[in-house]
Amino acid sequence: MQRYVLKISYDGANYSGFQIQKDKVTIQGELESALKQVLKSDISIVASGRTDAGVSAICQVCHFDCNEDINEHRTLSYLNAILPKDIRVLEIDKCSSDFHARYSSKQKTYEYYFYCGMQNAVYERFATQIGLNVNIEAMGEACKYFEGEHDFSSFCASNTEVKDKVRIVYLCSIVDLGGGLYKLVITGNGFLYNMVRIIMGTLVDVGYGKLQCEKLKDVIESKSRDQAGKTMPSKGLVLKNVEY
Repeated sequence: MQRYVLKISYDGANYSGFQIQKDKVTIQGELESALKQVLKSDISIVASGRTDAGVSAICQVCHFDCNEDINEHRTLSYLNAILPKDIRVLEIDKCSSDFHARYSSKQKTYEYYFYCGMQNAVYERFATQIGLNVNIEAMGEACKYFEGEHDFSSFCASNTEVKDKVRIVYLCSIVDLGGGLYKLVITGNGFLYNMVRIIMGTLVDVGYGKLQCEKLKDVIESKSRDQAGKTMPSKGLVLKNVEY
């Protein structure tokens, strides 16, 4: 049995998330269907994490096991010929049997794209509009409160089954891309369900003056979902990279 690591990119707009769901179109479902056609065998893939409906990935990492050695280059070409154009295989490589796409990862980076001002036909395809009178400088200042090791219970969807909500955020910052377009960049050792989208919603509250920067410490320490901002739309969220 040989294990392979699979790197993929996808536009999540037309999918009900990564994980297979009954009667829904998902990234995992499309990939496993294509692999079955190419390798003539049922293949199960394991991802570094499950992105939600509408969330995209520049580089998602998965692994799968196969009974026979495969030609990586040929398999990659065949898969991309079969897959929808909004899912692309970037790399296929052999890896050791102890590699695990989820449990071997050391850190992930997400980006959340948003823009200010009137609705923009181009930005609207991949970014979330947050309006005109928002204080981007205050939002950037607030980012530092999320860095470090914290219990992020306040920034996790209430229906999650995860018990340990302590995570380390290595970097949290807002980058000005010009033309009223921005992105939140956040790197951590792991993320809770909806964590990045809730952090973004809380930063928007800071930008509108609904929440003062210095109160963020209290929000984190409260461990209460009710104290944080709303869950922002999935459209602006992109899994940038997974490191091992």
